[in-house]
Amino acid sequence: MNHIAMLLPREELVRQAREQARGHDSVTEIRCIATEHAVEEARASIGRGAAVLIARGLQALRIREHFNVPVVSVRLTAQGIGLLLRKAHQLTQNPRPRVAMVVVNDMLCDTSCCNLLFNVDLQIFVYRTEEEYAKVNREALSSNPDVIIGGDKTVEMARQAGAACLFLDFSDDSFQDAIQNAETVLQADEMNQRANAQIDALLNNTTNGYIQVNRAGKVVNCNEIMLKDLGATLESLKGRPLQEVIPGLEPEVIETVLQGGSSYSTFLHIHYQAMVAILAPIRLENGKMEGAILSCHKVHRTIQLDPAVEDGQMLSGNLAQRTFDNVHHRSPLMSRAVDEARLFSQSEGPILLSGPQGSEIRLLAQCIHNNSANATGPLVQLNCATMEPDEQMTTLFGTGYKNKDGEVDLGVFGIAENGTLMLQEIDKLSYTVQSNIYQAVRYRRVIQRNLERPIHVNTRLIATSEVDLWDLACEGRFRSDLYYLLAGLRIDLPPLKKRPEDLADILKKTFEETCETFHRYHVITSGGMQLLQSYDWPGNIIQVNSFMERLVLTATHRSIDESAIRHLWQQMFPARDPVEETRLPSNQSREAQRIAQALARNDGNRALTAQELGISTTTLWRKIKKLGIEQ
Repeated sequence: MNHIAMLLPREELVRQAREQARGHDSVTEIRCIATEHAVEEARASIGRGAAVLIARGLQALRIREHFNVPVVSVRLTAQGIGLLLRKAHQLTQNPRPRVAMVVVNDMLCDTSCCNLLFNVDLQIFVYRTEEEYAKVNREALSSNPDVIIGGDKTVEMARQAGAACLFLDFSDDSFQDAIQNAETVLQADEMNQRANAQIDALLNNTTNGYIQVNRAGKVVNCNEIMLKDLGATLESLKGRPLQEVIPGLEPEVIETVLQGGSSYSTFLHIHYQAMVAILAPIRLENGKMEGAILSCHKVHRTIQLDPAVEDGQMLSGNLAQRTFDNVHHRSPLMSRAVDEARLFSQSEGPILLSGPQGSEIRLLAQCIHNNSANATGPLVQLNCATMEPDEQMTTLFGTGYKNKDGEVDLGVFGIAENGTLMLQEIDKLSYTVQSNIYQAVRYRRVIQRNLERPIHVNTRLIATSEVDLWDLACEGRFRSDLYYLLAGLRIDLPPLKKRPEDLADILKKTFEETCETFHRYHVITSGGMQLLQSYDWPGNIIQVNSFMERLVLTATHRSIDESAIRHLWQQMFPARDPVEETRLPSNQSREAQRIAQALARNDGNRALTAQELGISTTTLWRKIKKLGIEQ
């Protein structure tokens, strides 16, 4: 049973303490110990079950340095100080004696009125560490007091110096206060132990992994399930920041929760195991934050990533190694897109990524896949613009025939089972195929060989488009039912020209990486960088990469200024002459000339050209082929 032990330097103090401890059952041990043996004696009491120690002066200092057990100091009360000063008067003929008192820093009460009340000149000499003790005693003696008051060591030094001295004893109320304080600490310690026992019982009797962190976001506890998942020991995790233990959690998110924010949930992958993670704040009744709890619930999928496979390699489909940390998003618009992508990745519904050519659509799709419950499955990417209209149905949904291994051909939907299917430029699909995608995603049914049949595949769909599908749907050039299905989790990626904060960083980073790749270490002047940031970059990331590569390879001086940049820009992306736009072959029909001019105005972009002409992209493709138009 937990109890209180009192360790005191003199037998008379022990007898006095025993008198005051009567009726206090928690105080079961009161002993006289030598200061030089304080640590060993305290260790013995702790071994017998002492949860709180009462000590004084130098002994208390030594014990605190070696143990985490609470140590309550016996403090001088106003009554005790008054009795000592009365004794000091009796030791000297001086009507207003100079008294030096040597005490540890937590031993005294308020002494501001002692000189007036007791007609003394009292000087207090305080020590905070054992190393300061001898020095403070010498300072007290050098002040030439009439009487010096202190512990055993102080009395010994005073006698050697021939100075009058008094042992620093206590009145009864000092022991009463110490016992009451110790009982309060013992009660709080017992309540804390019960709370910890309840937390341990909760953490270790559940199927979820738990990590407890303090107000600083550092690990203080972790249950066995989480330790097993992390392949670590509690000793190796204690005191480490949570973002180091769980790299998928961003420091900003942890800080927000610890400052009193609401709970945060996301998907994580720990040693190839998908988990739903919830970080919840620990908030006391008074609103004070005491830390947070991270709970991790395993998501069981039919396909798991083989640990023997190299990092990032999927069981089938393309490689998907990117996370949201790889997406540069200082600008508000891009930060919003990344936040939405992170949230939407937790859903199983289809996602629509809408953005201009050359933006980070494919990168964001990989991030969504890797942060979803399907991350351990394949990421299959298919560009719809590369398929002929009559190929689209079979490519997407298969033939329904069985191969030599007895597996049914379900097209790319089947290849992406338990993973993610990314359909790029979904606006290029025919009306019929759009209808089948709607049926497959919403009702799990497809048409194969003119027969409607159920399709039992677990495939997450991410659709992308460089044009606004809502405009196409309003014009009847994209199925409205499919758009409404996709629009629920729509993410709009802004072009670089609307992301000035990101543009500056991307330009600098791309330039530095290109220099490193080709071992050509150039620098761009401030004027050159300002010029680069002034351009619109309609080709976004693709245009930045190609321009920087050409810039680094062709630079003739280490320093690249705005003149060199402007010259290369005009060379690579010359301004179009409106007259040149109309110089078309005279043997083309009027319709062919109209389509060719529209293509030229839209830089060969079929989606934008079709939108301008008011026809579908499929119809445009057929007319280009039929009329022999060269782009």
